[in-house]
Amino acid sequence: MNRTLYILLMAILGLSLFVLECPGVELNSRYATITYQDPGALKKFNKKLYMGTLRSMVKRQGPDTIEQEVVAKINVIVEKAMGVLDMYPSQLKFSIVIEPDEEAVQSHFQRLYKIDVNYIAFYSPGKNRVFYSADNGRIRVVAHEIGHVIVENYFKVSPPQKIHEVLAQYAEKHIND
Repeated sequence: MNRTLYILLMAILGLSLFVLECPGVELNSRYATITYQDPGALKKFNKKLYMGTLRSMVKRQGPDTIEQEVVAKINVIVEKAMGVLDMYPSQLKFSIVIEPDEEAVQSHFQRLYKIDVNYIAFYSPGKNRVFYSADNGRIRVVAHEIGHVIVENYFKVSPPQKIHEVLAQYAEKHIND
């Protein structure tokens, strides 16, 4: 009896660890692997990601589903940001994590850097990964973080933090020009 209980408990523990470590759903764009756990978060992110003058470029890619629309939007933003910055990293590949809220984004930052912040999104150069809150999926926020991705992947030696930030702000400001 004890052996059966032990096996059952170990199976439950193993399953719970698998669920906690499960990467969620993955979408692949030309440039990014987009991961999310909650379909509602992806839907909210997509709704908040109003493309403005770039929306006609998204429509040319012919998205049919929310997933395809998010992929198309990310492709357009990356390509536009590369044009704005006049930086075209060869074979650009990075990952994006879409979280349901700011607290989840801040939790990732705390886990990675052991610092409490109030960020709504951030780019981790070491992981080459952007973390977004679905609550704040605005085009300027997305373009800013993708600006960091482009800068980090363009230079052989990463520029100083202040230069990184100025270039990301430039991409953010001019994304809809």
